[in-house]
Amino acid sequence: MPGDSCVAAGEYTYKWSKKQTAQFIKMRAEKDYLFTGAKNSASVAWSTILEKMDLLGKVTPLQAKKKWENLKRKYKNCKCTVSGEGVSGKPNAATWPWFVLMDEVLGQRHSKTPPVLIASIPEDTPGPSSAAKDQDEEEPARAKRKRDRDDELIELIMEDIKFERETEERRAQESRERMNRLFSLLERLVEK
Repeated sequence: MPGDSCVAAGEYTYKWSKKQTAQFIKMRAEKDYLFTGAKNSASVAWSTILEKMDLLGKVTPLQAKKKWENLKRKYKNCKCTVSGEGVSGKPNAATWPWFVLMDEVLGQRHSKTPPVLIASIPEDTPGPSSAAKDQDEEEPARAKRKRDRDDELIELIMEDIKFERETEERRAQESRERMNRLFSLLERLVEK
C-alpha cells in the first residue's frame, strides 16, 4: 500500500510511493532557492517541502535529506556508467525510473569543474586539450585573486580595529576632560 510505514531496527521508516517520489523530486527542484547554504536553511527547506507534500510528521527533514542524497547518488551512478549499461542487476539510465526526472533537475546544473575533452583519434591527440592548459594556467591566477581578496579582508578588519581604537581613545580623552572640568568646578565651589 503506498505511503505505508514500517519499523526497521527500532527506527520509523516511511515507505514512499512512486507518485510521492516523483512529487518529491519536482518539489526539491522548485524549492532549490531555499537551500542557500546558510545555517539551518536546509532543515527549514526540507520541512517546507514535506509540509507541502503533507508528509511532515511522517518523514523528518533528516530522512528527506537522506532520500535526496540517495537519489542523487543513484543518478550519478547511472549517468557515469562507462558503457551506459548498469552492472548486472543494478539500475542504469534506461532502467532506473527516476533518471529522467533527476536529469531534468541535476543535469541542467553547471558543473564546478567542467570536463576536459581529449581527442579519441590517435593522430589528433597531441596531449591534453587547450581547455586543460587554460585551466592549469588559471589555477595560479585564482590563487592570487583569493590571496588578494584575503588581503583586502584583512586590511578592512585592521582599519575597523584602528577606527574602534581611535574612537575609544577619543571617548576616553573626552571623559577625562569632562572629569577635569567637573573637578575644577567642584574646587571653585569648595573655595567659596
